[in-house]
Formats: sequence, C-alpha cells, structure tokens
Amino acid sequence: MNYKKQVLDNATLITVNLSEAGLNQSEEFKNFIYDNSSASEPKLVIDMSNIKYMDSSFIGALVAGLKHVLSKNGEMGLVNIQDDVLALFELTRLDKVFKIYDSVEDALINLK
Repeated sequence: MNYKKQVLDNATLITVNLSEAGLNQSEEFKNFIYDNSSASEPKLVIDMSNIKYMDSSFIGALVAGLKHVLSKNGEMGLVNIQDDVLALFELTRLDKVFKIYDSVEDALINLK
C-alpha cells in the first residue's frame, strides 16, 4: 500500500510510501485523506519523507485534503519534506498555506 495510517494520541499520522507522487496516485491519496479525516476536528500529520518528486496533481490532492480537514475545523501538518519538494512549496507559496514542521514530534506539539 502507498499510504500507512497510524493513530497517535492527538492526531493521525499518514506516511506516504512513494518516491514519486503524481497523477496516478493523487486521487487515491485524496480519498485516503478524506477517509481518515471523517471525525469532528480531525488532526492529520502527513509524513512526506519518502517523496523525492511531486507533481501538480498530487499537490492538488494535498490542497483538497487540507480544505476538507479545515471544513471540519481540523488541522493538517506536513512533516519531513525533502529539500527539492520544499523548494516547490516555496516557489508556489504553498509554504504559507500549509503548516510545515521538521518532525512528527514538532507537529504533534503544535497541532492543538
């Protein structure tokens, strides 16, 4: 499976097990986020440590997932983003849209 879910004390950790995240995975990923944020005020932490390349369709799935989580008064944080992917977020100014943390621990502390 491309995604792993782990329920933590105050959040759900989703680990993306893809080195290249693109069109072929984007719909499945969006649905995975939706399925795991059905609770009231969901808190998701997305571990992106395995992703070396991400295209616009996968970014779109992330944005759709964030909008879904926010619509339920929840929070979503991204962690362990590799430098090339982080540069893409900075170039598109999505680093201002998403909460980005260095580690899962940092995200858990900051997501209330």
